[in-house]
Amino acid sequence: MRAILSDVHGNIEALDAVLADIARLPVSSVTSLGDIVGYGPNPIECVERAMTWDLNVLGNHDHAVLFDPFGFSPTAEKAALWTRAVLESARRDDMWAFLSERPKQSRDGAFLFVHGSARSPTNEYVFPEDVYNVTKMTKIGEQIERYCFAGHTHVPGVFIEPEPGAQWQFLSPEEIDYTWRLDDRKTIVNVGSVGQPRDTNWRACYVTLDGLNLVFRRVQYDVDKTVAKIYSVPELNDFLGDRLREGR
Repeated sequence: MRAILSDVHGNIEALDAVLADIARLPVSSVTSLGDIVGYGPNPIECVERAMTWDLNVLGNHDHAVLFDPFGFSPTAEKAALWTRAVLESARRDDMWAFLSERPKQSRDGAFLFVHGSARSPTNEYVFPEDVYNVTKMTKIGEQIERYCFAGHTHVPGVFIEPEPGAQWQFLSPEEIDYTWRLDDRKTIVNVGSVGQPRDTNWRACYVTLDGLNLVFRRVQYDVDKTVAKIYSVPELNDFLGDRLREGR
């Protein structure tokens, strides 16, 4: 069984709760789809955990900390620059090497792992409403052999192509009772967000994959502790804490 997670965003309380949940399962490997850092108050601790996992692909916030937060909102840019300063203060060459060496995508047979999309692995968002954008979904689908796992939007769910050339469909975890079996159809699985869910559910979200069977798992954590930490850092906008309680 494989655990697949994304968008930790420096939220160590959420991450440790997820890792404790994973420890109770017969999980043999952990895959991260990016954005270990950004927005949250504990980037060092989150990177330390990630360095022990089997696969980590690059997220756009990870890239922004390494280089520049191009195209970010003022709040996200300020958080990225603060995160960079915190990591620099740690004086850990191994952390910088880890971040800089992460691939933009990884293939394992019919499985593709990215942060954003198969077309633009680090930056492209694939939202549920994009199923109505036939051109966009067709172009993305052309880059998928069979299955693609992504994050980036913080909104979990399954995108399926009913048949070649047909309109994609999106199914939320609630609509499928949090479980799905992959079949012959091209499928995109958004695993949601550990550290900053945006589907109006504040609990941390990740996915387990056992063969072709996947499960969306939601985990409670001490959200108030994380919010208090964010409030205590002037460079992190209070909004980044407020949104955690509402899952938005």
